[in-house]
Amino acid sequence: MHYFLEIGANMNFKEFEIDQEIVKAVELLGYKAATKVQEYVIPKGLQGHDLWVKSQTGSGKSAAFGTVLCEKVVWEQRYPQALVLVPTRELALQVAQEIKNIGRFKRLNVVPIFGRVSIDNQELQLKQKTHIVVGTPGRVRDLIQRGSLNLEEL
Repeated sequence: MHYFLEIGANMNFKEFEIDQEIVKAVELLGYKAATKVQEYVIPKGLQGHDLWVKSQTGSGKSAAFGTVLCEKVVWEQRYPQALVLVPTRELALQVAQEIKNIGRFKRLNVVPIFGRVSIDNQELQLKQKTHIVVGTPGRVRDLIQRGSLNLEEL
């Protein structure tokens, strides 16, 4: 199903139904108003819709879905509640940092996982309370096969 949203003046993040901790973090990141992508993605994501978003680099996609993920995470749960797959280690680091910044006041633990670094260190990170994992497909598969990436609460 495709959704089209008529977009007018850019919304302020305070207009979304999200925690004030997230609004504060997003404003600290320099977002004065939501981008067009964020105006579309955040409300639909909060309603639980699955979304496929294609937009230019720098349009605010990571902050859009990161805001939704941070809003939906339950801090008390121990295992990852969201898994974001990205094609490269550079993007894994970038997206994980963006989501971590958005969830900073909720104290969310966002773990990037990717190849060409110690899988043992990543397994140690995943033994801690982890709310969101951002990773590349190959390393995610490896950690699932090893039983180190728990998907029960996704």
